[in-house]
Amino acid sequence: MAEGDSILRIARRMDDVLAGKPVSVRTPGPRRPEGLAPAAIDGLELERVESRGKHLLLHFQDDLMLHSHLGMRGGWHIYRQGQPWRRPASQAWIALGSDDAEAVNFGGSFMRIGRRGRILREPRLVRLGPDILAEQFDPADAIARMRGTNPQIELGAALLGQRLVAGIGNIFKSEGCWAARVDPRRRLESLDDSELEEVLLATRTLMLEAVESGRQPKQIYHRAGQPCPRCGTIICSQAQGESARTTYWCPGCQTAEPR
Repeated sequence: MAEGDSILRIARRMDDVLAGKPVSVRTPGPRRPEGLAPAAIDGLELERVESRGKHLLLHFQDDLMLHSHLGMRGGWHIYRQGQPWRRPASQAWIALGSDDAEAVNFGGSFMRIGRRGRILREPRLVRLGPDILAEQFDPADAIARMRGTNPQIELGAALLGQRLVAGIGNIFKSEGCWAARVDPRRRLESLDDSELEEVLLATRTLMLEAVESGRQPKQIYHRAGQPCPRCGTIICSQAQGESARTTYWCPGCQTAEPR
């Protein structure tokens, strides 16, 4: 699943090539967005593109908005106008074009077109926790949400809870805990606020670096059975949380006990 760094990078690229321009709209494949018909935004100016956690929001004139979530396998591709697509047109949900560029969505899990106010009131957006990549991100807000949930939830599972903090996925869950030297298997009740803040800020730093570089860190992710690049201990992995997402950690340098 695309994590918050990828969504923010997509938002910036789309904003660079399409914002401030009227866009044409095509729906080459069989899927159609929920809500208003795509014709409602055809020819309108795309005012700006923003990310919220793993959600992409395209603001059009006339108070209209397109809300996209990519899910596990979706993606937005940016092409020069007339450039061949890398995937079949039958897989394209929607294509937004200007005179010189085109943004095409393939395989997303959710898309809706509607009035801005109505979309922003949808539960899947209203219930989001603070966006870890937002300019005004305050770790105290996310920590407060964590303190308001089940204290026996393990840290790694909590970091994936988009209602607690939005934007973190499986890669940065593991990499952020490793960078902060905290074991992701610890329960929230065993962590003090300073440890949670360290994890959140370390994760945010890694994600912002990935936004700029386009490369996600792989210090321990998918490296189970290999030596930790920091201390040499063999990296471990296990399924974690209700979704059984694989978590990676180093038992040698990530603290498993309260400090």
